Amino acid sequence: MDPHFPLPKSEPSANFLHIIGTSIASSLATILGDEVNQVVYASIEISTEGPYDLELAVPKLGAVLKDMNPSEVAAKVAKEYTPDELIEAVAASGSSLSFNIRSASMMRQALEMIYSTSQTPKRVGIFIGEGRTLVRGGEKLIRIFHGNGRNAGGISPSGNRPIPLPRIFPTKRGYGTNTLGNGKRLVIEFSSPDIAMPFHVGHRRSTVIGAALSNLYAANGWDVTKLNYLGDLGTQCALLAAGFDKHGSKETLEKEDPIMYLYSVYLVIYRDFKAKEGQRRDDTKQMVKDYFKRLEKGDPHLIEMLQRFRELSILEYIKIYERLNVQFDVYDGESLVSAESIKDVMDQLGKQGLLIGVTTEDGRKSKRGKIAALKVEEDENKHKDLLAKDLALAIDLNEFKLGKPVLQNPDGTATPILRDIAAAIDRYHKYHFDKMLYVVGSQQNLHFAQCFKILSLLKDCPFDASEKLKHINFSQVKGMAIPTLWPSANLVFLKDMLDSAKETMSKRIKASPENFETIEDLELTSDQIGMTAVKVQDMQAKRIMSYHLDWERVTPFEGDTGPYLQYTHVRLCSMERMVALEDGLAISSLESIDTSLLLSTPKAREIVFYLATFPDVVRTALKTTNQAIW
Repeated sequence: MDPHFPLPKSEPSANFLHIIGTSIASSLATILGDEVNQVVYASIEISTEGPYDLELAVPKLGAVLKDMNPSEVAAKVAKEYTPDELIEAVAASGSSLSFNIRSASMMRQALEMIYSTSQTPKRVGIFIGEGRTLVRGGEKLIRIFHGNGRNAGGISPSGNRPIPLPRIFPTKRGYGTNTLGNGKRLVIEFSSPDIAMPFHVGHRRSTVIGAALSNLYAANGWDVTKLNYLGDLGTQCALLAAGFDKHGSKETLEKEDPIMYLYSVYLVIYRDFKAKEGQRRDDTKQMVKDYFKRLEKGDPHLIEMLQRFRELSILEYIKIYERLNVQFDVYDGESLVSAESIKDVMDQLGKQGLLIGVTTEDGRKSKRGKIAALKVEEDENKHKDLLAKDLALAIDLNEFKLGKPVLQNPDGTATPILRDIAAAIDRYHKYHFDKMLYVVGSQQNLHFAQCFKILSLLKDCPFDASEKLKHINFSQVKGMAIPTLWPSANLVFLKDMLDSAKETMSKRIKASPENFETIEDLELTSDQIGMTAVKVQDMQAKRIMSYHLDWERVTPFEGDTGPYLQYTHVRLCSMERMVALEDGLAISSLESIDTSLLLSTPKAREIVFYLATFPDVVRTALKTTNQAIW
């Protein structure tokens, strides 16, 4: 069993199968001895075939029953087990025991449990962002706080604006949730698009997988902080800032679609930047280098410009996230990593003698310089001398087969990996997380392996990176370009994909006049069903496997598709309304429910049993996710 979950906690008030498991374990302890109690409880499984509900592989008791004969033990239990109000039959088959739950008890207790934990709770606004929580008219608000490497967490006059986000969440746990992770905190970074760029479809899988993992951990009792680490610094932002100063217009930015306008400005300067040769290309590259240095040094003009771009980007991304039913607690970014943390990391690596000087070719390929690894216990400032020699600073991870990642450029600017290292330390000091997940594509496998290894080598790192950090990687959708700094011919924006899904579902609905007549808001319904088609397809595919998105396969109203899932939900809601209207169903108390009426319907028992297993499915899903099976 995963050491993170040594033994499942018993929660009989929220899990009917825990009541059953506790009863079976108690009965077997009476027959075989108290020492088997915990092992039996942890070893009971749902039967995969046959007429029985649960099964126990007796050999699993070998750790506490020395020199036993499993078949003899199974036969002894089957003979001596006394049926009770919960278990009506026990059978032995070789070294396996099977148990049948008494139907009347299951119908009554499981349905009561589902009903009592599924009532609509009082709803309150939950607010996202840094700083004070704000409440206004029942809406959820988000505060966007700005800062830069030298003034992390600072608030710009224009940035301290509440942004309405009309999502309201229940405050009460629902059926299937548990308290397994109570007292533990998860920080999960996912989605993370680049500012001032249309939301690329390549970020979709990160968004969908990250949201699902967030929900899963929360359902298992963890305190979850969902973090969106925006790409708001680096070459792309320097390129955009230079392009806007040269070709942009503040007036047009405020009048038109701001993101598409900024993207058009970006494309203009990008063509100059990537030109094959000529003075214009050289001038543009030098200008971008100068802008990047100014950004690192906190140039007020550029910081204010990018803060505005960041704010406009978040407003636009919220619209996309609303369509996907995804919310974040914090909108973070590369620009918010504190300069002090970056300096502390470099100073510590220098003290430990881990930094080496490397030369760079055009800022991309790095190779080992002629300077030996620094031994700076006597002079902790020696690594600064390398910058004067036009050498980048790197760390040699070849003994771990991880290369020599560059941490600091010759001009003193930090590389993305250094910012990620410093950001991880900043987050630990802020959130004191028990685990932090990075939901980022598999093309960043090496980056995170290097990042985690460097953190593990830092003597003053406040946490164990190998234990607390994990990269949740995934492959891309075939035929769609991955997120990148440079525009691509097969670039697909998420808004266009969702619009395409909405249009496809709209056509399917219109093709059925009977269904079309019942739809009150065709656009909203089509959008929600189309969104579900996209999300379910992502969740069905193994995250480490690439797949091709085929609209004809993911949009039908039959089979294992998102639309069929929505259709099933609608049918169930319709049945509930019809029963309430035709039969006057109104549950005033649990005592008024007569579950004995279900005993004569085998399918009803099957459904109730499946519902009773749901809490364990939630637990198992988290366990297998931690074991990287999913």
